Amino acid sequence: MTADEVLFGRVPLQTVVGRHLPAALVVVVGRRGTIFTPYCPLDNKLPDMAPRRRRNPAESRAELLAAAAELIRQRGPDNVSLRQIAEAAGVAHGLVSHYYGTYAALVREVLRVENDRIEAQVRERIRAEDGVPTAAGIMDVVFDTLADERYLRLFVWAEMHADYRGATRPELVELIDTIEAGIRDALAGRPVPSRSRIEAVALIGLSAAYGFAIGGRSWLAGMNHDPDEPAHAAEFRIQLARMMGAHMVEESGLESAD
Repeated sequence: MTADEVLFGRVPLQTVVGRHLPAALVVVVGRRGTIFTPYCPLDNKLPDMAPRRRRNPAESRAELLAAAAELIRQRGPDNVSLRQIAEAAGVAHGLVSHYYGTYAALVREVLRVENDRIEAQVRERIRAEDGVPTAAGIMDVVFDTLADERYLRLFVWAEMHADYRGATRPELVELIDTIEAGIRDALAGRPVPSRSRIEAVALIGLSAAYGFAIGGRSWLAGMNHDPDEPAHAAEFRIQLARMMGAHMVEESGLESAD
């Protein structure tokens, strides 16, 4: 059998080239050249990977992000490579590097998309509560998100890499804008917290929530509490929301409403 006879087909490699090479490889000969790929004798199928097709840059970026997010969810950020992401998306490995440069940059982009989704959920929660941004409602969304350990691992991985210094994210600024507008409407002409106070409360809430999600179980165990008892997390969430609410309206001279 010759290479011409297996156009877009597959046979054991030594049969095609006439010399001894690992039988676990096969050759695929097509109009764009010869491809060597692993041989699957049990089902006689080539390895699963997305078919390559023409895409515009926006489609390629979106499909790469989707493939990266799925692989990271399945395996964790430490067990995924750019090559695996390229294969899952059905694109050349070089294209991933062209768009994102490094694996760390791609992981951070996946995290950015996840954070944008969370912030959209917070805005939706505020709208569902007649535009009033309660601390308890916002913390519900944040804690529910942090209950997903896969997201938490992704966040920690991105934050711990030395080359990451953060960047302005319009979605987060927009979320603070929404909270500020909701507070102004709720107070109806009364003194409102300053922008810096609102940002400080948001930073306190996020820092406390993420910190508890990362280290809460260890700290509870160290205090001789059962870390698997849901009441501890529930009480932490309630007390955090109360403190945030009290600090938010302190400048207005009002009593906080959880």
